[in-house]
Amino acid sequence: MEVTYISHSGFLLEWQDCDWLFDYCQGPLPRGNSGKPLFVFVSHKHGDHFSPEIFSIEGYSEICYILSQDTRRQMKQFPHIEHVHFLKAGETLRLPVKNSGSCLDIRTLPSTDCGVAFLVTYEGKTIYHAGDLNWWVWKGETKQYNNNMTANFLKYTKPLEGLKLFAAFLPLDPRQEDWYSKGMVHVLETAQVSHAFPMHFWKDFSVIDKFLNSPEGTPYRNQTVRLTKEGQKFYF
Repeated sequence: MEVTYISHSGFLLEWQDCDWLFDYCQGPLPRGNSGKPLFVFVSHKHGDHFSPEIFSIEGYSEICYILSQDTRRQMKQFPHIEHVHFLKAGETLRLPVKNSGSCLDIRTLPSTDCGVAFLVTYEGKTIYHAGDLNWWVWKGETKQYNNNMTANFLKYTKPLEGLKLFAAFLPLDPRQEDWYSKGMVHVLETAQVSHAFPMHFWKDFSVIDKFLNSPEGTPYRNQTVRLTKEGQKFYF
């Protein structure tokens, strides 16, 4: 498998028989091998996770869109698009991969912001893309808000506890100041993550080194993928 960091929370995963695109918002669009299908995931409607450019991708034998239910209104502008599945939190979906004999098993989790997070299992590997499911506590918010956020985050990520994740794409947002790594650390503490990809850091790559050199991040140096630029590729 090859993983390309595109931008913000956008990643391209290339398998032998199919490609996956998560939360594309900007940067080069993938151009595929005509013999492979592409599965496009959109966790929610916000512009930093969803761009209409995904409907102009070319080069694949087939493109299937797995979209959060809250994008349905935007999709009215694209009535010609086929192979679209809308998912709400707590739903499952099985999709066959053309010419491979395998299927994608997709499960959605609720988000602490909009839309959903994705758990996708394929060929014995489970991939987690958080979207905006994160421990969004903020210095300027009320104690009640942050307490409610904490309760919801712990509840919504409960299904990840003890789960073996080959790759997890997790927000590491410097805008949260002292709490920037709170959500990522919780997932790393409770799930069995082989490769953790930071995301949603607003082009501030320095926050990754800050995390890796911090007391809370040091235990996860071997698991955390050090992103240094957009377009960076990793091979597994």
